[in-house]
Amino acid sequence: MHNRSTTITIPAGRATVASRAIASIAAAAALRCDGVAGLSDPQGPPIILPPGDARHGIEVHLHQNSLAIDVHLIVQAGKPIADVAHAVQSAVRAALSFALDLPEPIVNIRVQGVGGRS
Repeated sequence: MHNRSTTITIPAGRATVASRAIASIAAAAALRCDGVAGLSDPQGPPIILPPGDARHGIEVHLHQNSLAIDVHLIVQAGKPIADVAHAVQSAVRAALSFALDLPEPIVNIRVQGVGGRS
């Protein structure tokens, strides 16, 4: 996650949004999905981050008026990885579209491991 703020042009005007805020929105949406054990730091080993640090499992890439997010997650053991990845992608996209009024942000899922509660 980049520690910076970016001005995004949205249909209603302009807004300055910190990457940290965008990561927090994405992390909250991902953690609500069935089959997600937790998020993982992309720079560290594939271990589950505490819920208060989950935003560190999100990478935010802002380019002009487009937004791309990388979600680094741990899938619960016994859950279908493809189904969980699709659910997280949809939930994060919807949360960011609603919060930022942006059409279809790009959401990439990076499965870092399988484990945790089932």
